[in-house]
Amino acid sequence: MNLPTRSFTDIVRDMSAAITVSTGRLVDMSVGSILRAIIESNAAIVLWVQWLTLLTLQTTRAATSSGQDLDSWMADFSLTRLSAVTASGTATFLRYSGATAAYVPLGTVIKTIDGSVSFTVTSEVSNPTWQPALRSYLMAPGVMAIDLPIAASAAGGSGNVLSNTITILASPVVGIDKINNLAATSGGGDPESDAAFRIRFSGFFATRSRATIDAIGYAVSLVQSGLKFVIQENVDASGNARLGNILIIVDDGSGSISDAMLKSISSSIELVRPVGTTFSVQPAQIVQVQVSFALTLPQGLAASDIRDQLQRALEGYVQSLPIGSSLSITRVSQLVYQTDSRIINISSVLVNSQETDLIPIPTGSLALQSVNIV
Repeated sequence: MNLPTRSFTDIVRDMSAAITVSTGRLVDMSVGSILRAIIESNAAIVLWVQWLTLLTLQTTRAATSSGQDLDSWMADFSLTRLSAVTASGTATFLRYSGATAAYVPLGTVIKTIDGSVSFTVTSEVSNPTWQPALRSYLMAPGVMAIDLPIAASAAGGSGNVLSNTITILASPVVGIDKINNLAATSGGGDPESDAAFRIRFSGFFATRSRATIDAIGYAVSLVQSGLKFVIQENVDASGNARLGNILIIVDDGSGSISDAMLKSISSSIELVRPVGTTFSVQPAQIVQVQVSFALTLPQGLAASDIRDQLQRALEGYVQSLPIGSSLSITRVSQLVYQTDSRIINISSVLVNSQETDLIPIPTGSLALQSVNIV
């Protein structure tokens, strides 16, 4: 609904015209006159009431409300916003002397080099160095380094940090001298955005009482925010023809989807699958992407100055590609140019050592492994 709104000038002009018509003679409406001041004060009140009306209309509609207002609107239909996801990875704990044993306790806090993002050491019972009684990891005498699982202290996309950026040991650990993450952390995701929430709300109504591909896709999207998936009909887990079977390929962006996640997806699909059908859920086949290119830069600008920005731009592009989608080599060049306007030229662009677009198999999902600037 579009309300007819008026500007401050329009309101003052209309009031002045109404007063002039009703009096039947000229009235002093000059700037500074008492009547002009009264009209302008009333116009300000009208403008304020108009704003309150527009704000009320905005917050009572799903299409225009945001944040907590959108959450309360969706709550009437028992829909809640998908929460943020915690990033995880591996950190290497090192020491200079291995004469004695050292222990890294569960919950040890480490931070990025600028101190903005914190991580904690998590438990991994399958790790041979894990000591359940001490709730710590053991570094035996002679062992100089150990790789331990870590998770971001706060859920969200901020936990996805680049390699070699976690270097601060915030919790003192006897016998440990330095830390580092040789690989980037991944899997973190921000809470579901307002736009994504509205799209899922449309899917909620579009899939009620239906056993369709949309209904299955909606069931998958309920499990976790940011899941990528492809649904194929009448094929089995190997891609061979099989009538009545539905194959769902899923990627959560971590590179190694957990069994618990696959089980949750299967449980969600089971509630909406068509009667008389079977289904299979399997992780996407991750295709590692290595990008390399040469840059011509002006004097005073080094490749190391913009390496992180290039890494983030290309990583965002690769992560946005749906399962089975190809990676455009010309798009890589475009993103590099957009990263910094000072870049003079880009040449010798290679993706997995090829000068052509990277086309994965239909069940393949691309993941950026490295960016090499030559």
